[in-house]
Amino acid sequence: MLVGGVGIRRTRRNTQNYIIGDALDWWRISDYIPNTLVRLEAEMKVPGKAWLQFEVIPSGNKCTLRQTAGMETDNFIGLMYWYGLYSLHALIFKGMLDAISKKASRFQGSAQSLF
Repeated sequence: MLVGGVGIRRTRRNTQNYIIGDALDWWRISDYIPNTLVRLEAEMKVPGKAWLQFEVIPSGNKCTLRQTAGMETDNFIGLMYWYGLYSLHALIFKGMLDAISKKASRFQGSAQSLF
């Protein structure tokens, strides 16, 4: 595929639990600590190694979800890609956080985990 890489046609084998090594869209689950952290490595065609991480930080009876995106590159094209798409990524990632927040509010007070 020219755009998006291999992941557009894949989903997780287990939709209830994260399993390290499983594909999730165009990402691969590389680290997972239940109710605390999930780290995804991009399998998209990008000029470097890209990753996306979500952490749940408890604070009393509430929590904060921290989303961190990063890219490791050692060339100018990679830097141009990262900073050239910064605004688009900010918009996409904000939408992602808004959707997760909306879903999390449905779990409020239940024993079910967000991830």
